[in-house]
Amino acid sequence: MKVSVLGAGAIGSMLGGLLQHDADDVEVQLIARGEHGRVLAERGTLVLEGPWGTRIVPISSSDDCGAVAGSQIVFVTVKSQDTQSAVRAAAPHWAGATVVSIQNGINDRRLAEFVDPAQLVMGMTATNMALVEPGRVSLQLGGATVLGSPVGRDNSDRVRAVVALLRRIHGAGLSFREHANVLGVRYNKLAVNAIGYASCLSASNFISEALACAEWRRAVGLPIVRECRRVFETCGIRLERIPGVPSLTRLERFMRLMGAPVVGRIVTLAARRLFDRKPIVFSLLQDLRRRKPTEVQYVNGEIVRLAKSVGSVAPANALVVELVDELQHRGDGTFFAREDVIRRFDGLWAARAAA
Repeated sequence: MKVSVLGAGAIGSMLGGLLQHDADDVEVQLIARGEHGRVLAERGTLVLEGPWGTRIVPISSSDDCGAVAGSQIVFVTVKSQDTQSAVRAAAPHWAGATVVSIQNGINDRRLAEFVDPAQLVMGMTATNMALVEPGRVSLQLGGATVLGSPVGRDNSDRVRAVVALLRRIHGAGLSFREHANVLGVRYNKLAVNAIGYASCLSASNFISEALACAEWRRAVGLPIVRECRRVFETCGIRLERIPGVPSLTRLERFMRLMGAPVVGRIVTLAARRLFDRKPIVFSLLQDLRRRKPTEVQYVNGEIVRLAKSVGSVAPANALVVELVDELQHRGDGTFFAREDVIRRFDGLWAARAAA
């Protein structure tokens, strides 16, 4: 069986590399560009770091989207902003292959422009993987990856085939399962990312420097949680959580617990000890550091778009998008101070209260 990974960054490289290592009869083809793609193509190997230690996996990599030809399954793991261009280039070559989207954004409409919906499987991963350096990826946090049919379709046979393939990965702290409401799972993860992206504005550790900061929770974190929940309820989107990704309600409860007398100090200290050692790494932070295009328009911007579609607004998420744009326009890879982010959000709430 040939399996291709279109847009092999951290997640795509990790899944593709583990499949190549664990499934003897699977031929994996990575499609990767930039310095990471160049290193993979030159060396012919991928370095995987995780609970198993370090593995050097021989693997094929190309920057040509036509290399997906002959694949039975194609994983689409490109950044959301690259979805249309990558899929447009690859679609003429994958024929009847099952096309599996595991992306941060909700890209169903963009994919459907080039892929027969009967071939689509939509996915979400609760894991955290990082591109440590070109040619080397690290599993920061294991967890579940869920897959399901697009809205309005029943592609169960294809979903089950993909789940069966991924379950051949073993010993990595990863699990794979089918889910009937994968859209709700994906929107729940998107909302968690929306909050995490706000922590990236100051390059703060999401848990120990953002959530653990009372002023950040008050001005930034809790308002984004409430805003996301309001928008989803207005749009009739039923959220679902899976192990490894908190629901918005649980995340809000956790933030409030961090602010409780006595207990809050204990919870905060424990969280700091855990996540200072192995932080959650958001792709937005990596992209800003590398001065690359980001997915903020497809995460926080998606909340803004949803709100607008029902005649509402999402000012907190809109401010995250605005501040990311400011950082990108600087062009020097620097970030705001956490206090400056809090000040900008306080200004937003003061202006809205006065309006």
